[in-house]
Amino acid sequence: MKGYQLTRNSGQLSRASRLTAPRPASKPLRFRRWMSAVLLLTSFWYLGGSCSLLQALFDPNGPQFRIAGFSIEDISLDGMTVKLDAELKNPYPVSLPASSLNLDLNINQNHLTKLNTDPIAVKANSVASFPIRLNLEFKKLKALFQNLSSVEQYTMGLRGSADFDVKLASMPSKVSVPLSMEQKVPAFFPDVSVENFDMDAPDLLAGADSALAAAFDLKIKNQAAADFLVQGLNYSLELSGNSFLSGESVETKKEGDASVVRVNSKIPLMGAGRAFLSLFQAGGSSYRVKGDSNLEFPGSDLASTAFGFNKEGKLTW
Repeated sequence: MKGYQLTRNSGQLSRASRLTAPRPASKPLRFRRWMSAVLLLTSFWYLGGSCSLLQALFDPNGPQFRIAGFSIEDISLDGMTVKLDAELKNPYPVSLPASSLNLDLNINQNHLTKLNTDPIAVKANSVASFPIRLNLEFKKLKALFQNLSSVEQYTMGLRGSADFDVKLASMPSKVSVPLSMEQKVPAFFPDVSVENFDMDAPDLLAGADSALAAAFDLKIKNQAAADFLVQGLNYSLELSGNSFLSGESVETKKEGDASVVRVNSKIPLMGAGRAFLSLFQAGGSSYRVKGDSNLEFPGSDLASTAFGFNKEGKLTW
């Protein structure tokens, strides 16, 4: 019995040895995990919690916005559309989910409005490009200037951020990416008018060749002080709601703070239609002038800008 017991006990000891032999090797593994957690928390504590866990682990600079281009996309009599070509660089190994930019728009450091962009997202370790469009009303812009006629340019500023909620190893983290930029903008607040309207009565003896000679100045004026050039001009003129004439001009001339196109046209009497009758109304006629052209701003690094107009007024004679 004793021999059996020794053999049995020996077997138990041998099997226990086999079961417990790997355990000492797990201590360094547990220690490394514990130290990693301590270092991670210590790093985050050392950074004061002011930046995200992702910034502490991967890149202290974090994601960044960059404005690659600035342009005035189009101008009308009521306002203009500014386009920013923006980029968002994400150095993290996790994507940034869709989030909007919340921005304050300032003019000469005076608050104009708040705006939110369309949602922006960027994949891990990638750069996303996207446009930011700002629709600015001239009425609101004018209210920020005391002497508009003397203003040549102003400073447009944007400040704000986008907040992205991301997860790393099931640990939530918020990544806030700031955006700040300033840009000098030519002060251009347009107005359009039809002036110096003249007409010559047709020669009725010419029969079918009878034509009405009409001439007028189409004037594009800047209510502020930025210099500008008109490149090409398409136009149409209505009198009392009836189509009168249309055409295009390649050249304009400068007259002080305005660009002027002198329109000289002969209209076949048979084609003048009802607009011809409005020329004989006592006191004058209402008009509507439409057109489009390209604008350039000398001294500015901006590309040419599309300009469209639709203006009503009164002609007197």
